[in-house]
Amino acid sequence: MDALAAVVTLLKPQTLLSKIVRAGGRWGVRYPAYGHPSFALVLNGSCWLAAEGMPAFTLHSGDFILFSAMPGFTLAGDLEVEPKQMVIPRPEDHANEVVHGDPTMEPSVTLIGGGFAFDPINASVLVDLLPKMLHIRATDPAIDGIAPIVGLIKRETSEKRAGQALVLTRLIEIIFVEALRSAPPEIQSTGLLAGLRDAQLAAALQGIHSRTSHPWTLEALARQAGMSRSSFADRFSRVIGMTPLNYLLQWRIAVAKNMLAHEQMTVAEAAFAVGYQSASAFSTAFSRETGRSPKEFVEEHRDGE
Repeated sequence: MDALAAVVTLLKPQTLLSKIVRAGGRWGVRYPAYGHPSFALVLNGSCWLAAEGMPAFTLHSGDFILFSAMPGFTLAGDLEVEPKQMVIPRPEDHANEVVHGDPTMEPSVTLIGGGFAFDPINASVLVDLLPKMLHIRATDPAIDGIAPIVGLIKRETSEKRAGQALVLTRLIEIIFVEALRSAPPEIQSTGLLAGLRDAQLAAALQGIHSRTSHPWTLEALARQAGMSRSSFADRFSRVIGMTPLNYLLQWRIAVAKNMLAHEQMTVAEAAFAVGYQSASAFSTAFSRETGRSPKEFVEEHRDGE
């Protein structure tokens, strides 16, 4: 499994909310931070999007946007309009369609938007490796791989059919991976995607993610990348945003947390599976990184307990 697939697999995207949004006249709406990943595809028309911490920009017909953790945002046909304050809908209150502005006027924009959740076991750590926002324009060839998936999501959420939850989970995984691997280079200058665009760093990342239990050292990772130890350590830290051994530690702890919470492994089994030679050494590292022992973590998170 490659590094990107491994990260998305641990994030376990799920629990989709999807709806059609139409708006006409002079309108603007303001939503509080959702905190979970969200996406939108503009079906026709255009509108302004102003997300917290980012300058406002226009979404045009055919554009796709993805946030790894949706901040508070304003969506508007006119930024001079005082936006109507909205609330994030609960799943049980979710409607398939919402209309903003004047419902008697021809919509100036129609889009399909969706929100989903990552597995909270590892979301707080792994989301930091991903870009905060991806904006793929209709003129980008990558949109050809994304728009059909959004269409399938729209169909699945509008119909009640056997196997819907499984299909939606797979579609969300696909659209998330497709968007990330289609991201323009300027989207993320540091982090996982930036590392994967660097052939030498990508080789080291592949080693970490595909052979997590291997007794990696800085020297071994540098050899995997085909670089000197000092050059590798410097470039990895600048591009990924943390040292190679800290990245290895964070990944091992993330994999172990998934094993302990979802795969019914014992602490000793998880320790050896991620490269520790003893359960005590693993427990020390786990406690230092998470603030609680593996046993306490299991008691808190294990499925069915």
